[in-house]
Amino acid sequence: MLEVVNLGFAYKQRPILQNISFKLSYGQSVCLLGKNGVGKSTLFKCLLRILQPSAGCIKINDRSIQACARNELSQLISYIPQKQRGVFHFTVFEMVLMGTTARLKPYQQPSQAENDLADAALATLRITHLRNRIYSQISGGEQQLVIIARSVAQQSRIIIMDEPCANLDYGNQIMVLEMIRKLAAEGFLIVQSTHDPNHALQYADYVMILQAGQLTNQGRPEEILTSQQLESIYQVPITVHKLTQCEQKICLPTKNRKDVH
Repeated sequence: MLEVVNLGFAYKQRPILQNISFKLSYGQSVCLLGKNGVGKSTLFKCLLRILQPSAGCIKINDRSIQACARNELSQLISYIPQKQRGVFHFTVFEMVLMGTTARLKPYQQPSQAENDLADAALATLRITHLRNRIYSQISGGEQQLVIIARSVAQQSRIIIMDEPCANLDYGNQIMVLEMIRKLAAEGFLIVQSTHDPNHALQYADYVMILQAGQLTNQGRPEEILTSQQLESIYQVPITVHKLTQCEQKICLPTKNRKDVH
């Protein structure tokens, strides 16, 4: 379980986050929504202990992350950046194997146990066929699956993702979102930021709305993501439609309205 209580963060006495509180359980796909600059990345950096909060606390499994050694924390929570560049010609297997380094002592080489973890992660993400491919030479969607597999090999049950579908074409977005849903069903807690509310409506179990450094709403997407709520977030006219045939909801821009500022 990931629990945040009254979290605050300030940069040079300028408040960035204020009174952030939430409790998330394993087996959930969670979307964090908000405009650019509202503090989403700052919140993630606090969860990962990259930044030190100015107030409040963060707990994983009822234990403060401040009490965890760095390698212990890395086995509890992992991070997937918006884009991972393949500078060196590592194979897919080598990229995933890097996720096991938290288990190793300084200068220790991966053993068969770590190799098995990497292979198991490839199987979980259904990308074993990419094992010997060069990471920099596969598609963007496949690269994201490899980075997710690296987090699985890290054996952290909480995975933080910063806009995992950014810069991906539609087909690769669906590939990644379907895999996120699969991992949540297998007991992982996935927390991702996104700028597309349709991702939250169709793939999330829970959503959190961050506005001006505060969580203004949180709950199930079908209840929280109303037209009024989305207009409040993005300051453009939006209508949420219910698709009668499949009981899903989608949001679309509303034409011919000038009353939202």
